[in-house]
Amino acid sequence: MKLVVPKLPRRAWHVDLGIAACLLSVRGELPRITLTQRRAILAVAYQVKIARLQGVDPRDRGPRTRWPSDGDRFRGRRMSVRLGDLDVWGPGNSVDLTVRGAFDRFAASIPETRVKVLVHWAPPVVSLDDRTNRLRVHANYLTTALARYRLPHLEVSAMACRNPPTRRLTFVQAAALVLHVFGEFIDANDELVCRLCSTATEASLLIGKSINTAALVRQRLRPLVL
Repeated sequence: MKLVVPKLPRRAWHVDLGIAACLLSVRGELPRITLTQRRAILAVAYQVKIARLQGVDPRDRGPRTRWPSDGDRFRGRRMSVRLGDLDVWGPGNSVDLTVRGAFDRFAASIPETRVKVLVHWAPPVVSLDDRTNRLRVHANYLTTALARYRLPHLEVSAMACRNPPTRRLTFVQAAALVLHVFGEFIDANDELVCRLCSTATEASLLIGKSINTAALVRQRLRPLVL
């Protein structure tokens, strides 16, 4: 299966997008979908849904800080962290997700097992803030925020960032970045998202169509293994 995907941006957005990076391509297509890419598609579908539930404008990305092209930047040690102890958004731009009823209903509808799997596929990339003595998140923002909201006491494996950037994304910037790069991609591949979900109910949540429609797609094309 050849998959048309967003082209690799000129700026190093792929670092901030975390697991979604494996869906970016210089030529705009992937000749074959690996298991990691299948998982990334589902994780990105969740991120796009979260961003849209918050009414984020994909044009509102704000000024960006270019990441150095240093492959060793993320090759730090693994560490166990409690989701509730993480600072997900940039200072001064925190977002209380509970004020959005649509997001609250969406999060409550996701099985706990799926939340755990998402944060395992796309773990937070963190560093210690010397001022607050708390762990800051630098990548996989939206999946981490969802997991933190649903399961704040969950201990997860995070990746320590050895040379963290001085500036982090706010919620609006992180969500707008996801929508800008992957919004149309998810819309164009809603049948693939259906096949990657574990149930028609989950697929309906992500693609915004009825459970019956999602079930028919899964019956016609068959689910894919993750």
